[in-house]
Amino acid sequence: METNMKALLIGASGLTGGHCLRLLLKDYFYKEVEIWVRKSTGIVHPKLIEKIIDFNAIETIGNTDAQHVFCCLGTTIKKAGSQQNFYKADHDYVITVAEMAARSVAEKFVYISSIGANSNSGNFYLRTKGKVEEDLKKVCKNGLIILRPSMLMGKRQEFRFGELMGKGFMKVFGFLFIGSMKKYRGIDAAKVAEAMVLCAKSTKSGIITMESDQILETLNNHK
Repeated sequence: METNMKALLIGASGLTGGHCLRLLLKDYFYKEVEIWVRKSTGIVHPKLIEKIIDFNAIETIGNTDAQHVFCCLGTTIKKAGSQQNFYKADHDYVITVAEMAARSVAEKFVYISSIGANSNSGNFYLRTKGKVEEDLKKVCKNGLIILRPSMLMGKRQEFRFGELMGKGFMKVFGFLFIGSMKKYRGIDAAKVAEAMVLCAKSTKSGIITMESDQILETLNNHK
């Protein structure tokens, strides 16, 4: 069923963001899909509105008319060049977008975090993700969906050696993660994107946090 709903996607050029974009464009639930990117994706679609923006000046964007905001922003410390730059990209940009969504008409804010996210973690990456979650809950008091996937499976455009090794391990030994450890199994990025769209379209409100195993369970229950 076609509606007048509009989606805003941040991070469309990433692994999960790319899957999310394809799902949104073919979903009749959304009349328009707007993406904010650093450089053009080269994708042409009648529903697509592509805006090239300077993420370092993202706070200058006043508001959005999108009802659902999907945030797939994420980088690596190696790519960012420093922990300071990583924190700016993975925390500051995300919170700035969330604040914009909160003062606009947005009804849902969907964010990809990480398994093990904890603001008190000794791991800088997980500590940053945990801090993002805490601050998002302060900004988006209703209609916040946080997905915490384990290792994302799928082919990236960029090469990440450590991630490639981890994916190989998961493919061989993932079946060993059972019971309470099931949430640590690798998960297909396409499945995470599917869950993002499904949860956004749900009538549930409030703050929802889902681990990897719960993401798959939600998709299975929807079939």
